[in-house]
Amino acid sequence: MKDYVAEFRQAVAAIDADAQRVNIINAGIMNHGKSSLLNSLLDKVVFAEQDVRTTIAVQAEHWRDNVYLIDTPGLDAKSEDDTAAYEAYRRANVILFVHRVDTGELHRDEIDGLNRIKNIFAGGNFVEHFCLIFTVTDSKETPEDLKVICDKSLADIKNHCGLSGFRNFCVSNSLYRQGKDEHEDLFVEDSGVLELREYLERNFDKWRGENQAVRNARIAREKDDFISRLQRERSDVQARIQSKSERIRQRQQNFLHKVETALSQRRDDESRYNSESRRLDEMRRELQNLRDRWNRERY
Repeated sequence: MKDYVAEFRQAVAAIDADAQRVNIINAGIMNHGKSSLLNSLLDKVVFAEQDVRTTIAVQAEHWRDNVYLIDTPGLDAKSEDDTAAYEAYRRANVILFVHRVDTGELHRDEIDGLNRIKNIFAGGNFVEHFCLIFTVTDSKETPEDLKVICDKSLADIKNHCGLSGFRNFCVSNSLYRQGKDEHEDLFVEDSGVLELREYLERNFDKWRGENQAVRNARIAREKDDFISRLQRERSDVQARIQSKSERIRQRQQNFLHKVETALSQRRDDESRYNSESRRLDEMRRELQNLRDRWNRERY
């Protein structure tokens, strides 16, 4: 049996460590610019950026004083990576949910993933700790095209996730890097990266101040999870005990049946033996009478 007490203490220790830091965690499906966004915020390439599945594990990078940017596998990653991503979301002070506008409005799996994240988030009011980031915004020819996609995505989140009033940003990582490389301040300003960065920086102290409440909420959630696991294990053990007891009872019944059958067979054998013994005694008596008669009649 697992040492649940030790495991729970380990989980609490990890939560206590997180309470000393601010975790900014990205989310979204693969190749929607999650890693590129964090690299833009850092102003250096730390997280892998390719059109293939490169982020296969949670990766953290220090950004400011006890502030960390955390890259996660996509919501459409393999199951084991998906599990790692959702474990990371539990630790978040803020979720940056990234969506590429050149793919249209939010997809069904993005809506489903957002609902799952909302349900496991431990920091209280999710709306205040959630930002929707529209990326590749320079791919749209007109602002009107971009607005249609953004408005439809926001409406879908409201209708299917029950979320509204959260911050959303339009960001072009490529425009930001072009501006940085070519020293074009206008490109940098138009990229939306500075606006997002300033928003995050303004909220560092607020999120730090909330960490104790987040810690308590996470510990309470962990406790509930451990209790549920213990209850499931207890039920499994009880089921195994019941099953084993039933097998033992069935074996006992089979054994008793065999014993009863053997005893019955022995009783039958004894009855036949006694009957045959009596018959044999009678035959001996008859034989002796015949001998006695023969001896008398012979003389």
